[in-house]
Amino acid sequence: MSEKQLIIEVMESVTKRTYAYFKSEFGIETTECNSVSGKLDALVLLDMTVVIIMGGKINLLVVFSFEASLINAIYRKMIDGLSIEDHEVETYRKAAAGDVINTVLGHSTIDLLRLDKNGISITPPRILKDVNVIRAMKCKMFYAQSLSTPLGGMTISLVGSQELFDTVF
Repeated sequence: MSEKQLIIEVMESVTKRTYAYFKSEFGIETTECNSVSGKLDALVLLDMTVVIIMGGKINLLVVFSFEASLINAIYRKMIDGLSIEDHEVETYRKAAAGDVINTVLGHSTIDLLRLDKNGISITPPRILKDVNVIRAMKCKMFYAQSLSTPLGGMTISLVGSQELFDTVF
């Protein structure tokens, strides 16, 4: 399989699984907006960002970046019926963001298993605190897909080596 096909299949799986998860768990309809790709001079992030590395043959950094309104709506739906104290709100908001990326990518590995018979590893989610931009990493490229919901937007970005993206864009 070409690297181009790998990047496209990973993004298709991740966006498809995001749509399904948002609709089934939260009743949120999702639509695609624009997609961009290129050299990673700087990847501008939204209000809350979570990253996971998908390992194996895929070997990509996957970045979910949420507008505050969307992650706040997801957080409220996740804690519905729970008593959360004021000092716990940020902890639970971050947990909600981590849960979204972990669930989506966990389901995506099922779609992508045929790409790597040895298995696809994923790291635990990592919340980027007070980070608005991921700066250039040597020879890194990105492919980003913006999504829109009635509750706010988000961007899913795949970041990888120059070689992985050379035949794609």
